[in-house]
Amino acid sequence: MYTESSRTKSMFLSRALERILSDKELKRSQHSQLRKACQVALEEIKLELEKQKDGTVVPPKANYIEADKYVLPFELACQSKCPRIVSTSLDCLQKLIAYGHITGNAPDSGAPGKRLIDRLVETICNCFQGPQTDEGVQLQIIKALLTAVTSPHIEIHEGTILLTVRTCYNIYLASRNLINQTTAKATLTQMLNVIFTRMENQAVSMNSSYSLSWEVDALIGFFMSLAFWVIYPLNCTVSNLTGLDQNSDSESKVAPPVVRADTQHMNGVVDDRASVSSTDIMNIQTAARFSHILQKDAFLVFRSLCKLSMKPLADGPPDPKSHELRSKVVSLQLLLSVLQGAGPVFRTHEMFVNAIKQYLCVALSKNGVSSVPEVFELSLAIFLTLLSHFKVHLKMQIEVFFREIFLTILETSSSSFEHKWMVIQTLTRICADAQCVVDIYVNYDCDLNAANIFERLVNDLSKIAQGRSGQELGMTPLQELSLRKKGLECLVSILKCMVEWSKDLYVNPNLQTNLGQEHQADSDGAETKLPEHVSSRRDSVSSQDSAVSSSVQSNQPDHPEQYEVIKQQKEIIEHGIELFNKKPKRGVQYLQEQGMLGTSAEDIAQFLHQEERLDTTQVGEFLGENAKFNKEVMYCYVDQLDFCGKDFVSALRTFLEGFRLPGEAQKIDRLMEKFAARYLECNQGQTLFASADTAYVLAYSIIMLTTDLHSPQVKNKMTKEQYIKMNRGINDSKDLPEEYLSSIYDEIAGKKIAMKESKEYSITPKSSKQSVANEKQRRLLYNMEMEQMAKTAKALMEAVSHAQAPFFSATHLEHVRPMFKLAWTPLLAAFSVGLQDCDDQEVASLCLEGIRCAIRIACIFSMQLERDAYIQALARFTLLTASSSITEMKQKNIDTIKTLITVAHTDGNYLGNSWHEVGFILISTDQINKKKDIPSMVKIS
Repeated sequence: MYTESSRTKSMFLSRALERILSDKELKRSQHSQLRKACQVALEEIKLELEKQKDGTVVPPKANYIEADKYVLPFELACQSKCPRIVSTSLDCLQKLIAYGHITGNAPDSGAPGKRLIDRLVETICNCFQGPQTDEGVQLQIIKALLTAVTSPHIEIHEGTILLTVRTCYNIYLASRNLINQTTAKATLTQMLNVIFTRMENQAVSMNSSYSLSWEVDALIGFFMSLAFWVIYPLNCTVSNLTGLDQNSDSESKVAPPVVRADTQHMNGVVDDRASVSSTDIMNIQTAARFSHILQKDAFLVFRSLCKLSMKPLADGPPDPKSHELRSKVVSLQLLLSVLQGAGPVFRTHEMFVNAIKQYLCVALSKNGVSSVPEVFELSLAIFLTLLSHFKVHLKMQIEVFFREIFLTILETSSSSFEHKWMVIQTLTRICADAQCVVDIYVNYDCDLNAANIFERLVNDLSKIAQGRSGQELGMTPLQELSLRKKGLECLVSILKCMVEWSKDLYVNPNLQTNLGQEHQADSDGAETKLPEHVSSRRDSVSSQDSAVSSSVQSNQPDHPEQYEVIKQQKEIIEHGIELFNKKPKRGVQYLQEQGMLGTSAEDIAQFLHQEERLDTTQVGEFLGENAKFNKEVMYCYVDQLDFCGKDFVSALRTFLEGFRLPGEAQKIDRLMEKFAARYLECNQGQTLFASADTAYVLAYSIIMLTTDLHSPQVKNKMTKEQYIKMNRGINDSKDLPEEYLSSIYDEIAGKKIAMKESKEYSITPKSSKQSVANEKQRRLLYNMEMEQMAKTAKALMEAVSHAQAPFFSATHLEHVRPMFKLAWTPLLAAFSVGLQDCDDQEVASLCLEGIRCAIRIACIFSMQLERDAYIQALARFTLLTASSSITEMKQKNIDTIKTLITVAHTDGNYLGNSWHEVGFILISTDQINKKKDIPSMVKIS
């Protein structure tokens, strides 16, 4: 049936084809096929229009706009290699898609299972042939692809949507035109915004919202993105972009454009046009599935960006203009924008949470130690976003990032000022959120299986705030001062969070309504009983993900007493481990006396298996001892290993994973004899061994072989024939098969049996000033340490990528008491040193602010010892003591007096016995002000 809409479509299509035909270039013979295709299409359109005018009903399935014969002219035009014709064709396609004249829902006759729109998008993408592509054509490709992704009239999914992202990515990397680069980057940002927003909208049954001027929204978003990238040019900071690793697995088929140094075509941009298999995404080990194709699209794009960000950089100094470097930076920037705008589906759906664990966190473990400042800075920004929005899902990943990257960089003597500075900047932001600070303490320091992140963080910041090792680090005095200030700022921020968290317990003595409520003035040192109405902060949680936290943790009550018990147990266990690592028997005895370890051999054996912090050399020595009880423990230890179905070499590797073989031959003998017996017990009737003696001798020979083949001290390596000869007659006077011994030799030659080394829980010891004085040596050492950090962090991230660990959102005020108990000493040291040896006004101000906060906390929780220590420190720096001369006073001392007066005014009802110190200072201050011969600058107003 004839309609005005169909007539408009026909006229639009006709004009587009006529425009292509009118190009003078089309007169050339090589374009004869294109010319004929345009003419045929025009004739068909004319015929269809005539039928409609005559009242002929056109069947719905014969929608002429979707027919192959109308697509062919545009395909041939895009393949013409004439920039003007290609641009005309792309412009026409873009308008046809934008105005809904092409929907592409019809199947593609040339590709079963695909639709016409997929073919059209691929045609558009194929117009980009690398950096030599006409710059005008590049812009038309970007414009057409943005329209295809944002149009409400068509749908593209999976491989096709990845192809659009990949092509824009390629244009950004390969184009020599800065405007085209900026436009491609802005387009990528807008594409991701549309992909993830549509997914979120669909999940809340808001499909109809897509019709609300998507084109206008997309255009506005595009120009906003464009403006951002113009204001923030790509090379405005030091960039360190790494290209993607070329994975051989099936997932590589869906990755966006890959930058590879050995690629010869397209100037290094890989032209990967492979379509996406629907089974590719199922490599994530999870029972979760997508409920809509839009979720799958978002997942594929997100995973591809993660893989791009993991690509290694070339050796040597990074080139800011290299494809690898630019690829890494832009992938991290795009990931950051996705995470910052993440909606409820992305933040809670199991598939996306798993993708963050298995891809993004692993990528961060590598980029989080990058020597390129921009890559490092972007990694920190991504981590901050994860901590803000996803921490309930990422407890173990957050621990790895803190323990192996953040805190290790702070503690490493050779790490650069720039890295330390950026880490402390990030920590300052983290420590500005009271919920986050308390959550870190509760979830890590009060977890028997986690690191003491809060305690270690405060200690590290305290050392930096005191200016320790500044000279060794090779810092300039200005850099050291700025780092000290940042360390102090971060510590003060932590204290402010603790004051904020416990503010409901503070009674202002200057408010009339509070008179009579001073419950601490007469009970110095007494424990404070929290009022019922202020014991919980559930209603005042300010964390950005409090809504998610409350929903996840609603069934997990927050009991401060339980956490405090766990913390005490943890301290006992850690002390016991420390004793064990010096003298195993003493450590075991201590843990048993404290009730933290059973007395049976089975209990101790299990402890040796499970506790990873034990010194592996000491474990080996303990197991190898000849004492009766040690033997029992050793037998239990080996019996707790399962060798069923394992080949002999694999079983031996497993056996030696938990400890380091002792040096004494008799101890080794006992261990290997038990191993051989256990192996045969687990594999009865399934081995070539006539007895346990055979396994025992063979195990020894394998250890000898791995030493011989892999030790640099051994010059003349054992041959395979020599190894076979060495093992003759060991199977009850018979030989083991030569092919069996040959395979053992080959396996050991390929991979040695690693003798377990004692674990190091800190980076290499601080270098001497002499070694660090040489900047080149310091950087070389740091690069080595960073490489080791990256390997460790990556291995740990991969190990916990499938682990589940509950993350509790703290609510009770009482948590501040044990937190402050833990931190008050290093905090006091930092503030005291700052006031003592630094005359910088900002340093003094931070120290005094920190002391004020500390006094407030100590007062609120009736912590007499801590309160008195801070008051005495404050009094000491007023210089108003008998041993001080008034002429020594500096501005910081005057400010200290003012601070003490302020404390007396705001916390007077809490000071108890500390009034002796405060009163003395107040009297001294009054006397100073009355003296006429004292300079006016010293007088206290």
